Amino acid sequence: MSIPPRIGFIGLGVMGRAMAENLVKAGFNVSVHNRNRLKTTGFADKGCEVAATPKALARMCNVVITMVSDPAALDAVLEGPEGVFAAGFDGSLLINASTVSVEYAKKLKDRCFAERVRFVDCPVSGSKPLAEDGTLIMLAAGEEKTVDEARPILLAMGKTVIYAGPAPAGTALKLCVNLIVAGLTAALAESAILAERLELDPKLIFSVLNESPALNCGYFRMKERNILEKDFPPAFALKHMLKDARFMLKEADGRGQRLPVTEAIEKVMTTSYKLGEGEKDLTVVLKTLAEEYRKARAI
Repeated sequence: MSIPPRIGFIGLGVMGRAMAENLVKAGFNVSVHNRNRLKTTGFADKGCEVAATPKALARMCNVVITMVSDPAALDAVLEGPEGVFAAGFDGSLLINASTVSVEYAKKLKDRCFAERVRFVDCPVSGSKPLAEDGTLIMLAAGEEKTVDEARPILLAMGKTVIYAGPAPAGTALKLCVNLIVAGLTAALAESAILAERLELDPKLIFSVLNESPALNCGYFRMKERNILEKDFPPAFALKHMLKDARFMLKEADGRGQRLPVTEAIEKVMTTSYKLGEGEKDLTVVLKTLAEEYRKARAI
């Protein structure tokens, strides 16, 4: 960018905190806003300015990055008298890293155009460990020139930028990738449950996976401890994947396409969520599958 970027970061949850910290480490001028002000303390200690409202943040920055949980949370920081758009943000750059629906991302693109705000639709692929290491995959969409200008900022948070095309192609790509993550997680959990029912140690599954040129997958290695120890600290909370799965199904349905495997996984995740497991890692579906088995045996 011809003018040095003054970055405002909104959303300091599990992912956003790590992403904003990496921007600070890269030497960018970063200011922050978060609904829960306690989460901004560490950034204030690093010398970052803390804005009381999204509007105040946008007024002091020429780049705003949003990393919040869902469309409702995004509306809350962008719209209204204290939202980003109320700041007269025209000519500046909005990078949305939150995962929303394709429909929402399209509306946000149009909203930015009307407000003369440049827009990069850029959800990320990766969970907490990759966010902390700065090795996320940045799924960027928008005008190619704008994405190129934003590239140094994006590469401070991730290891590579995949250009998907015009917005909302970044969001579309994210949903396609997360469909695979949901399927891998469900398959891993079901495999471990089947092994137990066959009186096998699930460790044997990982022994095979780790030795297989075809199946030796970094994602499986990341989830091995969760599955074997049946402990589910959130790297990617189930509630977020459930939201994404529902977006996938809605987008597919609107185009006359069924996703029967994803439909089944969404039902399992919904059961987990209703049991109060939404804040845990999505591998918690293992627990739900095991409990369904026990209930069936008790009948």
